[in-house]
Amino acid sequence: TLMRPPQGRTDERVAAVSRSLGLAQILWTVTASDYRDHDPEVIKSRILDGAAPGGILLLHDIYPGTVPAVPGIIDGLRARGLTPVTVSQLFAPDKPRPGIAYWNAL
Repeated sequence: TLMRPPQGRTDERVAAVSRSLGLAQILWTVTASDYRDHDPEVIKSRILDGAAPGGILLLHDIYPGTVPAVPGIIDGLRARGLTPVTVSQLFAPDKPRPGIAYWNAL
């Protein structure tokens, strides 16, 4: 029911196709740019600097610094009173509508 357009590239055509497939487009409010920088501390700082209630964080588990950064990200979010959840949990009890692009849940 959810999809992330590669590189966040979306337009009316992507919206129409995703709508026809019953998929909501999920984008992000902050990215770690972990494809570029693999230092876990840099990744953690970028995410925590941009994190906010209702925000969607983009991380890629295929890059070497991302997974090691996650414990510090989670601790940092919790220290600020934020709770990490899945996208589905973020929107609950509502569900994102097919074809619509969402950058956050607020």
